[in-house]
Amino acid sequence: MAKVAVWLVVHLVVLAAAFWIFVGTQLRLGLDSFLSTSASGRLESLGVEVAADLAESPKDGWDGIVDSHVEEYGLEGIFVLSSDFEPMDRAGGRIPRSAMDALKQKLPPPNSERRGPPPRPDDRMPPDGPPDDFGGPPDNFRGPPGIGESEKRSNALFLIRDPDSGDYWAALDLTIGGTLGRMPVHAFLFLKSEDASAGGLFFDYRPWMLGGLAVLAVSLLMWAPFVLGITRYAQRISSVTERIAEGDFNAKIGIKRRDELGQAGESIEEMSTRLGQLISGQKRFLADVSHELCAPLARMRTGLGILEAKADGKDLERIASIDEDAEELSSLVNELLAFTKSSNAEVKIEPILLGEFLSEIIARELDGHVVKNEVPADFCVSADRKHLTRAVQNVFRNCHRHAGEDCEVRIAAFKKDGVVTFDIGDNGSGVSDEEHSRLFEPFYRPDKSRTRDTGGIGLGMAIMESSVRACHGRIVAGRSPMGGLLISISLPGG
Repeated sequence: MAKVAVWLVVHLVVLAAAFWIFVGTQLRLGLDSFLSTSASGRLESLGVEVAADLAESPKDGWDGIVDSHVEEYGLEGIFVLSSDFEPMDRAGGRIPRSAMDALKQKLPPPNSERRGPPPRPDDRMPPDGPPDDFGGPPDNFRGPPGIGESEKRSNALFLIRDPDSGDYWAALDLTIGGTLGRMPVHAFLFLKSEDASAGGLFFDYRPWMLGGLAVLAVSLLMWAPFVLGITRYAQRISSVTERIAEGDFNAKIGIKRRDELGQAGESIEEMSTRLGQLISGQKRFLADVSHELCAPLARMRTGLGILEAKADGKDLERIASIDEDAEELSSLVNELLAFTKSSNAEVKIEPILLGEFLSEIIARELDGHVVKNEVPADFCVSADRKHLTRAVQNVFRNCHRHAGEDCEVRIAAFKKDGVVTFDIGDNGSGVSDEEHSRLFEPFYRPDKSRTRDTGGIGLGMAIMESSVRACHGRIVAGRSPMGGLLISISLPGG
């Protein structure tokens, strides 16, 4: 799930970067393309409002009217009459050369033919612009189409980015009313913004953001079922394989799929079934062999007792050696029987007060040792008392057998997510870290334990593991903070 999430984030970042590069390129190289969209309508609406207010006001108040309209967008407005073709001089050099060049490209060249009938000489705008008392057409004016209020009063000319300053510039061609007997006043309104949005007038980011969010939502809706289906099945496979590794060969995935993951799941279930049959067969074989060996061993030891009563000298030494071997073989059979019983015996789960339970076993198995039982009195676990007793007894016996009669034992416990874990550590020599994972294998013994003096045949730890697993718990080995071996047992809380 984490990898899929990271890949999805990377995918979205790449898309966002590509989108940002595209928008940035458009804002720098092709801004006029936005005039064919809603940006042109917004600019022309602003121009119509400005032209209407100018037509109703005297000339000396025009600059204030322009400022009042553009300030709400955070813009700087430069109003220039078009009575000549050099508005830069009329604007005091505040308009950059790039904006002037763009304006000249949009205007018809000098001496070119204009559409419509030529204006009368007295209709031309005076060189100094409209008269000071210009205040719009009379109320009773009804001019022909193309004259006065019926004429288009605003036209967006261009939208560019000045390469020198980085500011964004737009220009509007305004037609300001018209008076009876005079041509309407034409002017240019230059708009300057430090950012591409200009308060949403030049470029409105909101539709793009909403569109991006909509695409993201649709993508997530389309991807989510697919990704969640894969990850959910992968989690089930992971959970089942963990249970199989812990010895639960009846674990099932529970979901059928018709793809490669489904085939893998079916293979895992089949493997689990075969492993369960194999392990069951091995344990049944060990149990049968152990039972069959009990009778001849008993007869052998009875015969040795009879011979020992009649023998003397060297024969007694030989009989004693044979009896010692028979005793070792009998111990092996008994441990085999204990191992098979720990795996096949009935399980009765009940709540057990852990501190009190451990104290009873410590009194029996570690009498004379220094033991620090730090388990809180209220810690309770759910387990089978017989199985847990067998497992803990084996742990304490190993402490006594391998760490020595003077060893110290420390027991600590903690809770997490409803699971109680208690650690049993000693200060003995311990085993190497590489051998910790193999200690619970049947018949496995570390090399330094393969002597008759230490006893055991390598089934004690396997009996611990099968007993704890029968209680639905888990057991692991590690290095104790005291230097010896640490046995950690986790059980459901009671």
